[in-house]
Amino acid sequence: MLKAERFIIIIPIFFTILIGWFSWSAFKIAPQIAADSLRSTGLSIAAAIEELTNIKPAPDSLEYFSTPDIAYFYVVDRKGFVRFHTNSELIGTVWSEPDTGIYSNGGIYEERKTISTGETIYLLKTRIHPTGSNCLLTLALHTYHSDQIIRKTHTGIVVATLFTLTLWLVTFGIMYLLRRDKQRHLEMQRLAEMAHLGELSAVVAHEIRNPLAGIKGFVQLIETATDMEQARHYASKVVLQSRRMETLVDDLLAFAREDQLERQPADLALLVRDCVEMIRMEADSSRVTVIHTPHTAIQVLVISDRIIQLLLNLLKNGLQAMPDGGVLQVELQSDKSRATIRISDSGIGIPPENIPHIFEPFWTSKARGTGLGLALCRKVGREHGGSLTVESVVGVGTTFTMTLPLTV
Repeated sequence: MLKAERFIIIIPIFFTILIGWFSWSAFKIAPQIAADSLRSTGLSIAAAIEELTNIKPAPDSLEYFSTPDIAYFYVVDRKGFVRFHTNSELIGTVWSEPDTGIYSNGGIYEERKTISTGETIYLLKTRIHPTGSNCLLTLALHTYHSDQIIRKTHTGIVVATLFTLTLWLVTFGIMYLLRRDKQRHLEMQRLAEMAHLGELSAVVAHEIRNPLAGIKGFVQLIETATDMEQARHYASKVVLQSRRMETLVDDLLAFAREDQLERQPADLALLVRDCVEMIRMEADSSRVTVIHTPHTAIQVLVISDRIIQLLLNLLKNGLQAMPDGGVLQVELQSDKSRATIRISDSGIGIPPENIPHIFEPFWTSKARGTGLGLALCRKVGREHGGSLTVESVVGVGTTFTMTLPLTV
């Protein structure tokens, strides 16, 4: 997963957890809030009824008492007679409902009940004491106002869920676009490389024709050689031209190859040290001093052979840049996420106008060479998630900087 993708996906994960916690909490607490609201409304109305009967004990004092929340209510005295009922026909009748044991619940009995009209009401029974008497108040309240709390909560949960789903869809859309952009970028790179490979025919024709012509000429000379010593001399020339052709073919195959090998953990410090040791003899013969301080182990996930090929190319380039001798310095550093290799020479340097071209395939300023060495180095670096850059000053020297990601 790309770093950008990892960062982007953190946002919906965070919001999903936050909204999930909020929705669960609201879903659990909404019914209790609705019940508390009903109980508070019921007790307030009961207190108002008791206060009203204390002021005017006559039953008709409650005749005009009403609020939008009340479905109906009635008052029963200690003898069981209905002293008041919102249905006036029931006033004076005997209360026939069973005892609800309100005294065992703090003097309050409450329940939700479905009446004959199909409506669910909240039923509250409590004792009131008008003018010193002891009466039972039964109060039925509409629940749609309090249940609106639950409905709004459920609506909020649905909206939050839809928002979360939308956020995830947007996130996956962005991730898809990022991946598609990366694939297109890689495909464009590949097409660009293939376009460069389109130059292969001309390069191969030019680079192979000369060695073939030389081989043909030296073989013809061998046929006419007058002694074995002369034949050996011509044969050595044939071998030299054959090696030129072999080098060209090897470079072309290495550049065109797409590595399918599985990357393995490796110690980059050990790979650098081994490559430095490989070129020491050549450096000594070229009067080049190699400066390298061994580094502690740095774990990377690489194809070791390709990294060795990259390092040897850069080291040999440094040697070739110092035909009269000099200093080749190899440094290795690392931080929390990346390893950095710097290979510096004190050679002739690269002219500023050539620097933009040195990583192009088949471009070279050398009399001999395929122009694939540095292009191959950059290709290997990118295949491993790294980068290769160059800094150079004519007459002072050149520094190649290679970075590679560390093993996560």
